Amino acid sequence: MKKLKIFPKTFLYTLGLMLVIVLLSHALIYFLMPWAYNYQQEKSLETDANTLADKIIAATPDERVTYVTDFAAKWNANAAVTYDDFSYSIDLLKLETGAPPRSDGKTDFTIIADTTEDGVKISLAENPYGGADFFRVEQGFASGAGTITAIVSRQHIEDAVGAVLMILPFTAVLCVAISVAFALAYSKMFTKPIKQISAVTERMQELTPHVRCDTDTQDEIGMLAENVNSLYQTLLSTIQDLEQEIQKVEAADVQKTNFLRAASHELKTPVTAVSAMLENMILNVGKYKDRDTYLAKCKDLTDRLAQMIKEILDASRAEFAGNQECTDFLISDVIGTVMEPYQIIAKAKGLAMNVKLDEPCTVCLPRGMIEKVISNILANAVSYTKPSGTITITCHEQRLMVENECTPIPPEHLAHIFEPFYRPDYGRDRTAGGNGLGLYLVATILKSLDIPYTFAPSENITGMSFEIRF
Repeated sequence: MKKLKIFPKTFLYTLGLMLVIVLLSHALIYFLMPWAYNYQQEKSLETDANTLADKIIAATPDERVTYVTDFAAKWNANAAVTYDDFSYSIDLLKLETGAPPRSDGKTDFTIIADTTEDGVKISLAENPYGGADFFRVEQGFASGAGTITAIVSRQHIEDAVGAVLMILPFTAVLCVAISVAFALAYSKMFTKPIKQISAVTERMQELTPHVRCDTDTQDEIGMLAENVNSLYQTLLSTIQDLEQEIQKVEAADVQKTNFLRAASHELKTPVTAVSAMLENMILNVGKYKDRDTYLAKCKDLTDRLAQMIKEILDASRAEFAGNQECTDFLISDVIGTVMEPYQIIAKAKGLAMNVKLDEPCTVCLPRGMIEKVISNILANAVSYTKPSGTITITCHEQRLMVENECTPIPPEHLAHIFEPFYRPDYGRDRTAGGNGLGLYLVATILKSLDIPYTFAPSENITGMSFEIRF
């Protein structure tokens, strides 16, 4: 039974239960109906005997004959009544079958069982001449002035019970047929949504998109289908998120590889230059005999190398900006903190810096990371603003915008501007353009903090605009 599928298993269980019910009900009818019908007839006979006794006491002799006759006719019985000086008998039941009556006029019978209730004695008697058994009723009057005796045939009881028992095999066969039909219909109805769920879950195993368990039931099976749908959608969403995370990790790995490759290349140049100058000075080769001059150059290169290493370390830590503690602060306070040295540099280069803080902009972010972002943006603006140009800093509606007058960056360079160590060829060289880590550091921090930003040609001036939306 354990290996059967759900449809035959449900069918067999349902059919077995219904057959047990049919068997038990027919067995109960077979054994209990004769007793119940016999008991009901006894109670009715007892009630009619008591009623007849009450009527005879209160009636005239003519009425008494009528009452006795009615009683005997109702029960098809032999009845005899004696009360004071009234005596009357009527015989409607022939107890003998083909046998002559006794000479004394009495009837032979054998008492099988007696029942006495409320002054009425009802005996179940056996007909010695064959045929149906009968009830023998003895009813005494309350005053003791007479008795009522009746013999009532049980033939109608036996006929009724026999008729019922005769049709029991037919009803049993009919009930079995109905049970089979109902079990088939119920099993099909019950297993159909389960089969649908099973078929759909097989497709779900293949991660087929847009698959749902659609059932018409509102019961626990319907709830199961909805739970399966919800679980599958959650699974698909989780898989999609994992795929996105995998893509992000792969992209991060590629970015780290490219970063390390670019960093090694950038570090290699000054290290090689310092090593070559030191070796030539040691060997007193040509112009390198002037050690003071080239020692100063070596010092400049090592300073640049130290600064580059510091920025590389800052860039590597910027990826974890989102894990740092956040605090509430005003963007205007950060601008006031980081812009002072750039104001001095701008003034020395003849640049103008306009600050427009129309309204307070409060954010909850790692303050140190935001200071690095704004500092690198200002450094980039100061470095690449054309002579006598203007740098404008605006904070409005949770947006920070830094615009500087310069030659707009062409699209082919703008697509790579946030790559590490990237410098456009038209002026952003090692002498004037730094090492190309500033904007990479800015982009890394803002992405880690999930802060949207844009860097594009300005719509207000001829130059570039860096916008951050907090």
